[in-house]
Amino acid sequence: MPYLALLLSRLLEIYTLIIFVNVFLSWIVFSTQNETVRRIYYFTGQLVDPVLQPIRNVLQPMSRNIGIDFSPIVLIFLILLLKRMLVP
Repeated sequence: MPYLALLLSRLLEIYTLIIFVNVFLSWIVFSTQNETVRRIYYFTGQLVDPVLQPIRNVLQPMSRNIGIDFSPIVLIFLILLLKRMLVP
């Protein structure tokens, strides 16, 4: 059982890294003509957006006029809580 918890913890770390990459690329993808950057952004978006969308739906009424997407921060916080429950 500890091996499964450790494996899930590592997978959550990798997913957190993918979230960070997606957030970083979202800042630069529209100002570059590099097709590789756009493909990486599209790929990470395919992995991250289905999980972020429900969080965005909840946060949208609160952050409508701010212009900053707080959903990745909330998701990373939830992942950290889940990791803490998996591996004490």
